[in-house]
Amino acid sequence: MDFSVCAYPETALNLLNNTSADVALELQSFGLKGVTSPDAWNERAMFYEDFARSHRDRRFHLHGPFLDLPWWSYDHMIAEVVEHRVVDTVNLCESILPEHLVMHLNCPSYFCRADRAQRWVEQALEFLKPHLELLGEMGVLAVFENTYEPDAAAALAFSKAAESEGLAASICLDVGHAHAFSPTPPQNWVSDLGSRIAHYHLHDNDRSDDQHKVPGKGTIDFYSLFPTIALYSPEATLSMEIEADSSEILRGLEYIRKIQR
Repeated sequence: MDFSVCAYPETALNLLNNTSADVALELQSFGLKGVTSPDAWNERAMFYEDFARSHRDRRFHLHGPFLDLPWWSYDHMIAEVVEHRVVDTVNLCESILPEHLVMHLNCPSYFCRADRAQRWVEQALEFLKPHLELLGEMGVLAVFENTYEPDAAAALAFSKAAESEGLAASICLDVGHAHAFSPTPPQNWVSDLGSRIAHYHLHDNDRSDDQHKVPGKGTIDFYSLFPTIALYSPEATLSMEIEADSSEILRGLEYIRKIQR
């Protein structure tokens, strides 16, 4: 398994200097601060472009924007806004060349059922296909992350459809989201999606909210989870998506590494 730590502009250099060369940096994100204005986007994008260019000896992932981005909308104006933001993100990937681009699955609740998911999947992939093709040409794998989906049905349908079309798309399983927002235990998500999971977001919570704590500080049983991960998705990247200072992120990385051994 590969390891990664999630880094913001204020923590990126510290994490780079205090991790070994085999640990990738996942550049976070355009979800909250990076999309509030054109200047906010450009400031973060330029920082990450310069940072990646200055450290070509390291591996990177990129977490793209995720709020307010439906992959299928009846309203052409909404679709145009989403198209604009996805184009911005794909263009940024040309400079950074991340191994994985993390995007949220964003399946509407109505379609998050095995008997309804296919309609949404078809429309979402019709929109995403040209962008996924461009990413594939760059060697970038897009990984789509669960948020509020109750189980793996939508992610599984999406992944199977993308695979059938030869698109560079897989799944990012956010273990914290599965624990906080889903009635389905994380172990079941892992076994249901199997090797379709290329990327994990690892953090902890007490199920009351999406707290992004250091693993071991919430109620996720990582010791029970890791044999399932090793069995079903042994090639996946394990990325520490911990909202804390660099020392806490590094503590979380060491905690996971000890379990993984």
